[in-house]
Amino acid sequence: MFVISKIIGFLLDPLLWILLLLVAYLIVKDDLWKRNLRSIAIVLFLFFSNPYIIDNLWNNYQWKPVELASGSTYQTGILLGGMAGYDTRWGFGFFGSASDRFIQAARLYHTGQIKRILVTGGNAIFIKKKDYNEAEFISRNLQDLKIPREHILLERKARNTIQNAAFSKHILDSAGNGSSLLITSAIHMPRAMKVFEKKGIAVVAFPCNYQVLQTDTDFTWKSLIPSQEAFSKWTIILKEWVGMIQLAN
Repeated sequence: MFVISKIIGFLLDPLLWILLLLVAYLIVKDDLWKRNLRSIAIVLFLFFSNPYIIDNLWNNYQWKPVELASGSTYQTGILLGGMAGYDTRWGFGFFGSASDRFIQAARLYHTGQIKRILVTGGNAIFIKKKDYNEAEFISRNLQDLKIPREHILLERKARNTIQNAAFSKHILDSAGNGSSLLITSAIHMPRAMKVFEKKGIAVVAFPCNYQVLQTDTDFTWKSLIPSQEAFSKWTIILKEWVGMIQLAN
């Protein structure tokens, strides 16, 4: 299932679709087919590269900002992985673009709004490599920020959101399942909340790692300039939508 999900994720890339259309354009001999393939490739490029379209979709889909009530305290902050990577050449882990999840979890702990952190995430990058574990990497960094090891729960096996929820439930049931905050990227939060709900885990959403805010969705002259970043955002949001469809089945 893990390999299949990675293949599906690879295929949900608009740039790949455009590339395949251009390859087909070069291969086919029929002039009508060539014109149609070229036209479709151009339309897809203009659509998926437009920052105004994807930023508005992104902004409306992602979870809205949450402000916790003053003095509120939660037993556990469930910190979803997917924020760190591993360099195979040098053999070390590093934080990626979603590392605001880590920052917010540490901040919530030090401000007393969560009493402990459950880090869930194994090795979602490599299929076979065993010498890197994201949960352990994040745990070490949390400890570097003066968060005691006894206040960190580790779930080391999950490779996707469904496993994050299923394996976290076992740990929470064993450690005492009080009130919990779910800490993940705002764009991922709608699907993550659905998954945890289906697994019977009551959580309060704490979204972070916002990439598109309301001020970015106004139409300006820049909205007409093709953006490479738009393609990356489309791939992410398409994966989220496909994941939501799978949950509905």
